Amino acid sequence: MIFAYFSLLIFLFLQLLSSSGAAIGSNVPKSDVDLLEFPLNLEYMEAEFFLWGSFGYGLDSFAPELADGGPSPIGARIAKLSPLIRDVIAQFGFQEVGHVRAIKNTVAGFPRPLLNLSREAFATVMNDAFGHQLEPPFNPYANDINYLLASYVIPYIGLTGYIGANPKLHSPTSKRPGYLE
Repeated sequence: MIFAYFSLLIFLFLQLLSSSGAAIGSNVPKSDVDLLEFPLNLEYMEAEFFLWGSFGYGLDSFAPELADGGPSPIGARIAKLSPLIRDVIAQFGFQEVGHVRAIKNTVAGFPRPLLNLSREAFATVMNDAFGHQLEPPFNPYANDINYLLASYVIPYIGLTGYIGANPKLHSPTSKRPGYLE
């Protein structure tokens, strides 16, 4: 459910970008451009996580121009997924490539940052979430359930960023009523 809600928010956010006139070189205030570029970090992370999890390779293979020379992610790997879940995750990956493309077509953007998608990084997040060290350590790449749990955590983090960014936009061009309010 949260992924559907999050996808709707991203769709609305991208509508905001495309209808705002915030194209590269426009007169949108720098503070708004920064807030509109912020989600690019999350979109890079989601695209890489979903592409690597389903195919075993990421943006460098699918759309190297979007990676813009940024470093490849650390620890990303193909997950042990059933055929159905692999297909669903692949579709999520393609959707995230579209999100990266939409943002970079609207604002200048930046090269892909260094992302740590290692099982150790996810284990740390899950240990923090549960308040103690899990045994065995959480590994998002181990099976369908673990990968789906990790897939839930990533958009949830970004959801708070999207909701928090909207009220901080200054330009009426950047903040159209009804999009993310």
